[in-house]
Amino acid sequence: MKRIIGLLFFSLLLFSSGYSQLYNFTNYSINGGLSQSVVNCLFQDSKGYIWIGTQNGLNRFNGESFDVYSYSPADSFSISNNWIYAIAEDSGGNLWVGTKGGLNKYLRNENRFSRISYQAGYNYDVTQYIYDILCLKNGNVVINTPPVVSVYDQAAESFSHYQSKLEYDGAVKDVKIPILEDVDGKIWIGSTRGISAFSFQTKLFSYFSFRKKSGQFIDESNVTAIYKDKKGKLWAGTTAGLYHFNSVTNQFEEAQFELSGDEKFSFENSCIRTIMDDKNGNLIVGTEGSGLYVLSQNPVALQNYTSENSEIGHNIIQSLLIDQSENLWIGTLQGISKTDLKKKKFNLYRRSNSPNSLNLLGNVIASLYKDDDGILWVGNWGQGLNRVNRKTGQVEHFSTQTLVGNARWNLYLRQAGQSVCTME
Repeated sequence: MKRIIGLLFFSLLLFSSGYSQLYNFTNYSINGGLSQSVVNCLFQDSKGYIWIGTQNGLNRFNGESFDVYSYSPADSFSISNNWIYAIAEDSGGNLWVGTKGGLNKYLRNENRFSRISYQAGYNYDVTQYIYDILCLKNGNVVINTPPVVSVYDQAAESFSHYQSKLEYDGAVKDVKIPILEDVDGKIWIGSTRGISAFSFQTKLFSYFSFRKKSGQFIDESNVTAIYKDKKGKLWAGTTAGLYHFNSVTNQFEEAQFELSGDEKFSFENSCIRTIMDDKNGNLIVGTEGSGLYVLSQNPVALQNYTSENSEIGHNIIQSLLIDQSENLWIGTLQGISKTDLKKKKFNLYRRSNSPNSLNLLGNVIASLYKDDDGILWVGNWGQGLNRVNRKTGQVEHFSTQTLVGNARWNLYLRQAGQSVCTME
């Protein structure tokens, strides 16, 4: 016998099966102690602290409050510059911080910074703007200052420098220029002139083209993000879209995603600032101006979170971090937004301005009913009836006039109790 469920809620709770994970955001800003609102980079160290690099200071978050580290002209043990590009941690637990004023090593046990000065010996100075840092397992520190890659040997306290053939761009950048270590030890290096890979075995660079869906090749792309996902796919974000590496053609190809039905999606002409994937294989992409995108795999779905349709702080996303507790941290131009990625047994579905809003007639629910086809019928108190397709999320609306005498759905709305009933 069919069951009729009469429930009165101010919002509708639906079991999450068949629906994409919903993101609700908590925000941190200068009002909560952050030193500055523009968050360039995020990093979690081995102790669990969250480090935040801004355009005016380095911050450490302990779960409740922020400690701020700033440059002080009178303190030689302070950080060398307040504009932070990148943060990394070596095997000894020391942090390395790249700034607009050089390289810094944070000595955790002494709670102070050591400023690492060096000269590369080129006609142009590449030692002041440390755009990204990579700590290798052998203790060496790799520094990206395109077109030069510098390697600091901590044991020998010496530098080695390697220059690619990519053209030097003398303009000072406000955001990081990425570098990534591959599983085979190869170093992928971004620049405003393209992408290259450096081999420590041969001490040689390799260079790669970008191919758009149209077949057009782009030799010089401004590479803004590099990421290797948990399935081993290499991604490159540029100022003109998202690309993935094809090891057969040895080139980066513009990414296109197959959504439900025949719908396709790409990030064509979008500036990609940061890329990450969660443990479920969902791809998370931060853009400059279009907010946060989440490409879910099961079921296949695309969600776009913006400051207009969610609580996310800003539509310019600078950095992403998934911490040890499966929280997603999002660095924006207006501070940090955070959401919990852990799968929930229940999701909240209601009519709102969020990307996953359910287009109900209202949020005051009088009754629920699921028919033999799996369709969910939702009665709103005094507002009408909703027919919800749980697979597609599509909602049809009915009033009393459209239901009475309509044999198509074999249903009617009982006015007195505002409940959904069936006619056999």
